[in-house]
Amino acid sequence: MSTEEIKTNNITEKKVGSDISIIDIINMMLTFWWFIIILAVLVGGATYTYFKISSVPEYKSTAKVYVNTEGQQTSTDVNTSALIGASNLLPTYIDVLQSKEFLNQVSDDLDNRYDIEQIKTMLELEGVTDTNIISISVTHEDAHVAYLVCSSVVNNAPTEVSRVFGGGSTKLTEYPEEAIKPEEMHTTRNAAIGFVIGAVIAMLIIFLVNLFDTRVKSKDELIAKYKMPIIGEIPSLDFEG
Repeated sequence: MSTEEIKTNNITEKKVGSDISIIDIINMMLTFWWFIIILAVLVGGATYTYFKISSVPEYKSTAKVYVNTEGQQTSTDVNTSALIGASNLLPTYIDVLQSKEFLNQVSDDLDNRYDIEQIKTMLELEGVTDTNIISISVTHEDAHVAYLVCSSVVNNAPTEVSRVFGGGSTKLTEYPEEAIKPEEMHTTRNAAIGFVIGAVIAMLIIFLVNLFDTRVKSKDELIAKYKMPIIGEIPSLDFEG
């Protein structure tokens, strides 16, 4: 056999060995369905247990403030220009209320029981879409602490806004309250995600094991590999009975 023929045969063997169709992959998964289920349940269960044990219940206190950029108002009506101006300036107002200077004021107001970094971790500010309202939320393991911090932010916001912008104002539209029950920890959702990840890992393992398995699994694969007919087959012998 010439060198060219040997190279051609090697290339053919590699193609046959690496040619896996969608049907083959589906058959792999159906054959080892039990492995997929077991690993999915194990990973999902482990994820559920981890988040159930490690997650600490947290309480949230929320408030909303209306922002008005008009330095001087001649009426109590909200005009269009004020709404547009405030809406455009919402990100700037939020930056001011997240600044070191303002958080220092909040910390001082709380008798320095919490430093700036702690307050920053608890505090979340977000502009309500298509409005000039800022949503303020404070999350903490202690419901009363969350309420106190949120109240302090709300109480100090008007003074800071007026100082920084030389005008404008904020009005409280939703008062903070002390939460009665903790926030949802999404333990079930995390367990479902773990279940899916476990199933994907199992399918990947099955695919890789079969991909690198060089054994001949059927007569059709043998014929395709060596281009020679099968003369005979040895049947499975059952010696029982």
